[in-house]
Amino acid sequence: MNSPTTSAALFVRSMDETNRLDCAASYRLEGTPVAPLFDHLAALGAELFDVPVCLVSITGREDQLFIGRFGIDSETMPRALSFCNETLWSDLVQVVPDLSMDDRYRANPFVHGPSALRFYAGTALFGQDGVRIGTVCILDTQAHHDFSENDRALLARLATIAASALDIRRNQLSGSAAQRFVETTTMAVITADHEGHISFWNPAAEALFGHPARDAIGGNLTMIMPERFREAHLHGVSRLAQGGSPTLAGKTVEVQALHRDGHEFPIEMTLSFWKTATGVGFGAHILDISVRRAREARLQHLAHHDELTGLLNRRGFMDGVERALAENGRATVLALDLDTFKEVNDAFGHAVGDAFLQALSLRLSSAIAGDAALGRIGGDEFAVLLRGDLGLVHAADVARTILHVLRDPITIAQHQLQVGVSIGIAAAPIHATDVDELMIRADLALFRSKRDGGRAFCIFDNGMGADLAANRAFKIEIGRAAKNGEWELLYQPQVALPDGRLIGTEALLRWRHPERGLLLPGAFLPLLEMHAAAFEVGTWVIDRACAQLADWRARGLCIERVSVNLFAAQIRAGNIETIVRAALARHGLEPSDLELEITETIALRHDGDLEPLRALHAAGVAIAFDDFGTGFASLTTLKRFPLSRLKIDKSFVTDLVTDDHNAAIVEGVIAIGHRLGLRVIAEGIENGPQERALAALGCDEGQGYLYGRPMTAMDILNRFITRHERRPIRALFPI
Repeated sequence: MNSPTTSAALFVRSMDETNRLDCAASYRLEGTPVAPLFDHLAALGAELFDVPVCLVSITGREDQLFIGRFGIDSETMPRALSFCNETLWSDLVQVVPDLSMDDRYRANPFVHGPSALRFYAGTALFGQDGVRIGTVCILDTQAHHDFSENDRALLARLATIAASALDIRRNQLSGSAAQRFVETTTMAVITADHEGHISFWNPAAEALFGHPARDAIGGNLTMIMPERFREAHLHGVSRLAQGGSPTLAGKTVEVQALHRDGHEFPIEMTLSFWKTATGVGFGAHILDISVRRAREARLQHLAHHDELTGLLNRRGFMDGVERALAENGRATVLALDLDTFKEVNDAFGHAVGDAFLQALSLRLSSAIAGDAALGRIGGDEFAVLLRGDLGLVHAADVARTILHVLRDPITIAQHQLQVGVSIGIAAAPIHATDVDELMIRADLALFRSKRDGGRAFCIFDNGMGADLAANRAFKIEIGRAAKNGEWELLYQPQVALPDGRLIGTEALLRWRHPERGLLLPGAFLPLLEMHAAAFEVGTWVIDRACAQLADWRARGLCIERVSVNLFAAQIRAGNIETIVRAALARHGLEPSDLELEITETIALRHDGDLEPLRALHAAGVAIAFDDFGTGFASLTTLKRFPLSRLKIDKSFVTDLVTDDHNAAIVEGVIAIGHRLGLRVIAEGIENGPQERALAALGCDEGQGYLYGRPMTAMDILNRFITRHERRPIRALFPI
């Protein structure tokens, strides 16, 4: 059993062995030619000690590699048979006068036979940092009992010479590798002395700067510097020559460089400094970053400009307004919105729409002058920035010019296309002092212009500011309404026109405001649709309506379905299918028990988000187009959209009996709906003549005050339930 001391020694030797092998490998001796010098050293050793064998060897993990040998032909031998294992770890020259008489070696096969070895002397060969990498040894077939201290010292000196030769070889290999690297790399490498005189100039530097090495070496670094930077460079070199510390050592900097032909270009340069016998030397490796700079400039341009029109985008425009305000606190913004651009896209496709926007941008650019800036900040939204104190009178003149230049149609692909524009104007510091508030006030003025009919401009006034404050306060109250349980649902009956039978109800959202009382949709719906609460409220409506249908049926009311209106936020969220299926399952309903109503605006603006609705439609949930005929939906929209029912807007029903045009429109919608396999329901039926006219035209269902105003769930139950007979609603409301 090993003693603790022996175990510790073995552990240390194991750790040293790893370092030793790594160091030996760094000399790259295996598989590479070794200089004859080491064989000469071995021959010299044999001659000095008058022995037949001398070896200079590197000890590997399994084998001993002879890098210098005299007296044997083999290049390696197994380490297990070597006489040098003990020598490798000894600090002294190891001498074995007679191998045959030494218990450690008498069984070694090289000690027996006709050419048996009898004498051994060896010393460790040290590599970099004193790491033991091999040995130098001599061998003889005769025993030697007279190996003196001088002989030992001479053998150690021979090992020192061998170690020095190994270091020289490694440095030469490293130097030649470095030389090959700097000659073949695509990175320019330059060195210079403390006065800036160039001492090295690789081929990549020749290609980069245009100066051949024969002209560059000996010249000054100022030859590659633009004139404006040379004085600063000379000052820095002078400071270094006087002992100053190099502040840019190891750092990468981007500067302008000068080509031989006189053009400037950007480079990235990393500098190194070192001390020499005469002062300071320094070097640099250099890359041409012209392509990178161009790419960055392109990305910067794209980040601030609209790719389709080349105008400033929203970010670029806002940055311009912010800079104008920072300069003198004065700027005027004109917010523009195209009134009927969506009709162009729907009728002729996006390719024509894009070409139209490009032509329109050119026409708008011609309407502004000076340092005014034009931006496209949305799909069909543009804005103009007037810098400085030009006043609202000038802004109004610009607005009139824009309205005038857009008066004539634009020809795209042989189509004469024309759109109107609405303009809102706000100025700083009159109306606002920061960019966000200024843009908001321009938008408020734009909304007022659109509300008043469009194709005109409107300047922001304080009344709009009051509306803005009121809207903000109202939005805060909307956020609290759900927490306080202020939302309610009313229900309006829907009937089958042929027999007046109750077939469904439409769930209508109301807000029981704690101070204003029961609010109709017109008072809050526009703000709610833009509020983050819209998704939450819409989810609640679906669940509440499903729960109510299940409750009515449990109480004996015979009713086919309940309809709910969807918010755009519910479509954008992408999980409407999951929400609807969960609500139906929670209340024990079938997919056909629920109808989802969407507006034409949702269908057009969120066409890419409608896959969940298509899945629900395929599962049996009815999908209705609300207020059909009042928006921009085309027949193509009806064809590709998953619909079950069309709802004719009440504006067509009101004058149905007295206006032939309305009658023709209603008749056409009914015919189209039936041809597409859709049910058709008319809204706003208030009297018998309207009902009879719709029935005569083939309309399937009706909804309106004739059958009942929006009412509570209990009112629906009390008015229409009958457990023993199914009477039509018309019997309850005789006309």
